[in-house]
Amino acid sequence: MSRANPRKLQYTLHEPITKSQMATFVAFQLADIYTTYKGLQYECVREMNPLIGETPSVNKMFFTKVAILTPAIQYDLKNDNITPKMINDINLLMAMVIYNNHRVTRSAEKNCQKRP
Repeated sequence: MSRANPRKLQYTLHEPITKSQMATFVAFQLADIYTTYKGLQYECVREMNPLIGETPSVNKMFFTKVAILTPAIQYDLKNDNITPKMINDINLLMAMVIYNNHRVTRSAEKNCQKRP
């Protein structure tokens, strides 16, 4: 005879995000700003994020990221809403964004004028 266990688990264990995953996240955010800045030096390149405009300054990009990402990440970490797999997926997405920024910049170097 099989009976279901009437006791429920009180806590669920979650694997924490590692320091290297968080360091990669931060490094990729900074690399996004840098590669965007490099691309924006050319007249044919514009930022696609409508929150910061077509030619944002480095300061505007940095402070926008900090203002949006810091509370979101803190909330998710506090409430166990983010897993190591999720941060890996975010980091993979950011790697693709950085690659695209680099590709756009290389194309602009060949085909466009630098902004004054």
